Amino acid sequence: MSASRITRSRILAATGAAARVIAVAATALLAASRAPADSTPSGSASTTMFTVSATGSPAVTLAPSSAAPTPTDFPFVPINMIAPPGPAVHPVQTTDRPIVIANSRPVSGQSRDWLTAKASARVALAGGKIILLDRTANPLLLPATGAALPAARTLDVSWTRWIVEPPGYGVDEKGTRYTDTSFWNMCGPGSATVASYYWQQLTGRPNVTGTAGWFLDPYAAEGVAWPSPGPIVGVSGGERIGTYWSGSDTVSGFTAHGRGFLMYMATQANPPEWKATGIAVFADADGKPVYPTWGASKEFIQTGINWEISGHNAGSWVDGWYGPVNTGDPAMARDLNVAVMLDVGRDGVPVVGAVDVSYLPNWQSGSTTPHTRHAISIVGYDNTANPPTYTYLDTCGRACNARGGNQNGQLHVIAQSAMVQAMQDGVGDGFIW
Repeated sequence: MSASRITRSRILAATGAAARVIAVAATALLAASRAPADSTPSGSASTTMFTVSATGSPAVTLAPSSAAPTPTDFPFVPINMIAPPGPAVHPVQTTDRPIVIANSRPVSGQSRDWLTAKASARVALAGGKIILLDRTANPLLLPATGAALPAARTLDVSWTRWIVEPPGYGVDEKGTRYTDTSFWNMCGPGSATVASYYWQQLTGRPNVTGTAGWFLDPYAAEGVAWPSPGPIVGVSGGERIGTYWSGSDTVSGFTAHGRGFLMYMATQANPPEWKATGIAVFADADGKPVYPTWGASKEFIQTGINWEISGHNAGSWVDGWYGPVNTGDPAMARDLNVAVMLDVGRDGVPVVGAVDVSYLPNWQSGSTTPHTRHAISIVGYDNTANPPTYTYLDTCGRACNARGGNQNGQLHVIAQSAMVQAMQDGVGDGFIW
């Protein structure tokens, strides 16, 4: 298998009294444009059905405070996972692609029961398995010890910090020369690769570290012709075979990790009911090829990760782990902080953010700082810092963002308030957790 880069997407939350919440296929793709460079003891597993309100909607209320949660905040105020996307707090001019209809990649609706449990932080990881905490369990305690969630934690990033997208031109691991500008728009598959690595360490799947092979832009799977002009890739026997990537390579002058899985996610991942492969979009709504790719949406990232971490389990993958919090959440600051503390501090996996790069420190370039949709992985938090901070990984390395504040293998630290702005302002699109 392999993974690819993701584009940002917006999704309209479905409403009504249907048994499942269905997401429509209008999404805003995430693909960072390459701008000019600057030189539990108390939490046992349970099979109890989830609580649903009398109206059939998840029993979710809004939190009154943005303060970091503590065990004394139990009963737990659920995270808002039903608010639809809202208008940007500060609209901006952007050159990003507009809303795209991707009928080839339907987003399967997650059940109301599961959304209620997830929002209540009862979906947890223990011993390499996803479990369901009893309603009486305090989700703000570590399952293994019963201790409170740490006030600060950063996941081990010794491997993941070197998940850097392949450059848009050069040579692949086999020495094959290529030019493929779609590789500049792989932040979605990149963030999915970062997240999936931690799942591999905890559960044994997917195979992020061992995926290797030849990866070809999936225009044939999209049912469209190869674009002209289009990528220049490896050829064998008169047929295009693409570029070759594995778990580690040194073609960029440093040891990069996970490019095989990243390219797999971008070009080959194929969740049920999808009529095209890869979480990145290579055709428009009119059935015409797009080059470079428009990237992957927040929803396509969510779908792809859930399918892969399930081990391709057709019966359980939709209600797997990741679910959305959209820009319409009025308690975004509190909800993001709680989600990061739960995912990173309790369960050991990242939160994936769909952000406007204008707020990220590694994209700053004065008045030329772009407003572009982008996907990043939050791997740490520090609620004791002044101001409180998040630590994130950005798989867009120096080759695609040569601004002074961006380096290959770099850890990025941002004020928590700025991360919230990045998810709600401009072209931000919330997060999945």
